[in-house]
Amino acid sequence: MSRAKHYAFPLTLTATALILRLFFVWVIEPAPNLSGGDANWYMRTGHDLVTTGVTDGPMQPPPLYPIALGVVQVLISGSPAPSSYYTHAELQTARTLQSVLGALLCVIVYWLGWRLFSERVGRLTGGVLAISPALILDVGHIASENLMLPLFFGGLALYAYTLEHPTMRRMAAVGALFGLATLTRAAVLAFPLLLVAHLFLQARTHWRRWALALLLSYSALVSTWTVYNVIVWDRVVVGGEGILAFLYQGTRGQLSPYELDSELGISAENDREDRAQKLKEQVEATIFGDPLGWATYRAKELAKAYAQPHNTNHFGGPSIRSTAWAWLRTDRSLAGLRDIVRTRSFWPKFTLYIFHYAGLGLGLLGMIASRRRWKALLPLYGVVLYFSTLHFALLALPRYLFPTYAAFWLFAAAWVTRRRAQPPSPTSAA
Repeated sequence: MSRAKHYAFPLTLTATALILRLFFVWVIEPAPNLSGGDANWYMRTGHDLVTTGVTDGPMQPPPLYPIALGVVQVLISGSPAPSSYYTHAELQTARTLQSVLGALLCVIVYWLGWRLFSERVGRLTGGVLAISPALILDVGHIASENLMLPLFFGGLALYAYTLEHPTMRRMAAVGALFGLATLTRAAVLAFPLLLVAHLFLQARTHWRRWALALLLSYSALVSTWTVYNVIVWDRVVVGGEGILAFLYQGTRGQLSPYELDSELGISAENDREDRAQKLKEQVEATIFGDPLGWATYRAKELAKAYAQPHNTNHFGGPSIRSTAWAWLRTDRSLAGLRDIVRTRSFWPKFTLYIFHYAGLGLGLLGMIASRRRWKALLPLYGVVLYFSTLHFALLALPRYLFPTYAAFWLFAAAWVTRRRAQPPSPTSAA
C-alpha cells in the first residue's frame, strides 16, 4: 500500500468529521444560549487561572479544561456582556477548537479499532463517530469531555501501539496522556491501574518496567494539581474533589451545589470539614443502613442512565421515552403514534436514540463474540466496566457514561464486520 493510499481514509475521515462539526457550530447554532449551563463558570475560572493563577475559592474539578478556555480568552480579547464572562468571539473560538478535537477523536478511534481488531473495524467505527449526532452536538457545548475524550482514547491508542512496539519512552507517553485526561476529568483517576493489570497479563517479562514508566509519568502530571492545592489552598487533592458529594447524590439524585447545601443544612459560614463530615455521615447511613436497598437503587439509576441517550436534553419538547411509554400504556392507536412523531424535536431526538441503541445493542453482541480475546481486549472491555462500576457507586448520568460510547461502537463494528463461517459447497461436500 502506497503512503498516499495509507493516509487517504484518515484524511477523508478527518475532513468529513470537521466539516460536519464546523457546520453545526458556525451555521446551525452560531449563537447558542449557554446561560443555563456551566459555560460562565468554566470561562470565569479559566480566565482567573491563566491571568492570576488563583480563583475565588478552591476548585472541585481538575484544571486543564478551564485553563484551555482561559488561554482562548487571553488570546481573543474582548468585552463581554454584563451577565456573561465571555464574548461571542471567545465562545466561537473555543467551539471551533473543540470541533478540531472532535474530528481528531474520530481518527484516534479509527487507529485504535485497526490496532485491536482490523482496518474494517476502525473505518466503520471512525465513520460512525464522524456522523454521530451526539458527538457533533458535544462540540457546541462548553463541557470537559471535548478535551478529555481525545486524550483518553489517544492514551488507549498509543498503549495499543506500544504493546506492539514497546519502549519505555512510549509507555511514559501513555501515562502522560492519561495524566492529562485525569487533569481534565477526575473520573479517569484509577483507570491506569487497569492498564497495569493488563501489562501483567500480557507482558510477564517486562511488565514491571513498563508499568513503572507509565505510572511515574502519570503520577508526575497528576501531582502538579496536588502540589498547587497544597501551596495555594492548604489542602490535599488528588485529581479532583467532590467524591463524597457524588456518592451522596448517588443516594438521592442529581442536585445543584445550592440544593446540596440546603438539603444538608450548610451555610456559607460552615467550613469545608463540616460539609465533608455531614456528607460522610449521610452516605454511611444510607449505604450501611440498607446496603441491598442502596445497591438496587443504584442498579436502577445506572440502567436509566444507559437507557437515555446523551444530549437529548439539547432539544426542547417532550421526552420521547415518556411519551412512548404513555402511548403503550393508554393509547396504542395509529393516531396517537402520529401525534408522538409530530411532537417538537422528535426526529433529532429519535436520531440520537438510533445511534445510541445501535451502538449499545450491537456493542454487547460484539463483547460477547470477542470474549475469547478478553486478555488482548481487556483495556477496551475495561472502559465499559470501569465507568459502569464507577457510576454504579457515584451519580450516574448519560453524560458521565458517554466515554463508553466509542468503546461500544468499536465492539459493534467488530460484530458487524466479523467473518462468518462459510457453509461447505455441494461439490466439496460430495
